[in-house]
Amino acid sequence: MTLGERLARLRNQKGLSQDALAEALGVSRQSVSKWETDASIPELDKLVRLSGLFGVSLDELVSGSSPAVPAPSSNIGIV
Repeated sequence: MTLGERLARLRNQKGLSQDALAEALGVSRQSVSKWETDASIPELDKLVRLSGLFGVSLDELVSGSSPAVPAPSSNIGIV
């Protein structure tokens, strides 16, 4: 699933129109449409706001995966 497809799915799950989402983010409806069709990518500040609005991590929003839990460090004892 592409970023645009995830944005459209999350927006629809929240019951928001493209106009409503655009207004919440301070962008045009055309910008939201371009994001959802993968014609363009939101700027980082918009991605951060989108992740908060939709209640997902940036990893989930951008790549579709949950954040990875880092493996324990094997550098124990190294200062």
